[in-house]
Amino acid sequence: MIKNDYIVGKGFIGKNLKRIKKNLINSKFTIYAAGISHSKTKSKNKLNRELNAIKVFTKKNSLKKIIYISTADVNHSLLNKSLYVKNKIKIENFIKKKFKRYIILRLPQIIGKSKNKNTLINFFYLNIKKNKEFILIKNFKRNVLDIDDVLKVIKIIIKENNDDNKVVTLSNKFNIEPMDIVKIFEKKMNKLGRYKIKKVKKQIWTLNYEKNAYYFKKAKIRFNRNYLSKTISKYY
Repeated sequence: MIKNDYIVGKGFIGKNLKRIKKNLINSKFTIYAAGISHSKTKSKNKLNRELNAIKVFTKKNSLKKIIYISTADVNHSLLNKSLYVKNKIKIENFIKKKFKRYIILRLPQIIGKSKNKNTLINFFYLNIKKNKEFILIKNFKRNVLDIDDVLKVIKIIIKENNDDNKVVTLSNKFNIEPMDIVKIFEKKMNKLGRYKIKKVKKQIWTLNYEKNAYYFKKAKIRFNRNYLSKTISKYY
């Protein structure tokens, strides 16, 4: 685990945070980005370990100002029933009680150079590449951000340093469906995916992009219908 005065976490986001090391060193923030890499896990041991880890961290660091990396799926009416998201909610509530100064940063799906085979984007890419059959859920909302854009926003948050005790949900202006991702990869790879369509009941996902659009405007990040395609081409 990467653990020092400014970063906790050794996963995809934790490693990328090292790129803004100078900004973090000069701030009063500790960013807690440690957690479970597989959002579909049902392992109670892993879930308990994630919860216990933040409790141990809190014993010596409760006076610090913390940015906790959580998930935007907390507000997703279907995904927030999962054990993974329920655990995130427990941790968020724990942080609210134990830390006097905190920012809970909820993120959607993040695209970047990642070896994690369980991310949504890597899942589709690898299955199409290996010609493996997979389940494609129809009418299911997803939201994607480039890791570079996330880092730009975090730099603004720590520079302004005026968002104590707040939950910030970052999101793309436009939601997508898994089919959108698959079609982009099929076109890019000139190869059709092997999938079966599965339908789910109607879902509610409150992201409220406009509420936190300030950060993206400040970072000069613009969203359009081609954002997903351009970001996928950037990393794949």
